[in-house]
Amino acid sequence: MVLELPIELELKKLGLKEKEVKVYLAGLELGPSPIKNIAEKVKIPRPTVYEIVKKLEEKGLFVETKRGKKRLFVAQSPSQILRFLRIKKREIEEKEREFTRIVSILEAKYSREKEGIRIFQGKEGKKAFIEILSLSSTPEILIVNPELNPIGQRERKKIYQSIKKRLGQIKVKKTNIPGLSGSLIIFDKIAFFPSKSSKIILLF
Repeated sequence: MVLELPIELELKKLGLKEKEVKVYLAGLELGPSPIKNIAEKVKIPRPTVYEIVKKLEEKGLFVETKRGKKRLFVAQSPSQILRFLRIKKREIEEKEREFTRIVSILEAKYSREKEGIRIFQGKEGKKAFIEILSLSSTPEILIVNPELNPIGQRERKKIYQSIKKRLGQIKVKKTNIPGLSGSLIIFDKIAFFPSKSSKIILLF
């Protein structure tokens, strides 16, 4: 006989974190409630519960309402979990398409007879790369794992302004690929920034 897993474990399988599961189930049990009541039910500090509820709102599992001057939070029907799963599925499919595009670009670059690789290192190397990126011949730029990229947001903003001034437009897209140990910037060339390294590997 196969034993049924507790509902908490089943909800975790759907991508909810442990505290999110507790708060969601408490919300279903309590009905429309202020944060204070939910926090007391799950024995989690009120500010933390508020943050969790806001995240669950983004997933369509909670909504905020008012009763007089009171702010109440309502856990949505479990049927909303199916909607959440469909959204996650679409996000995964979009990531897969983006990754497939990146792989195709990389394969095309590597298959060229006259492929070139240039490595930049240190502050001077970074400065030289920024000059090359600023002279991009395409206004479309894709950044993979931007949080791992050593070129900060302020620096990137200046680069984008330079490209826009020269080409008249700029279109920047960001995505994340879990498992990629570094960051990529794809423009008319491909730049790879390995994690824990000051190197920039440029393919052209």
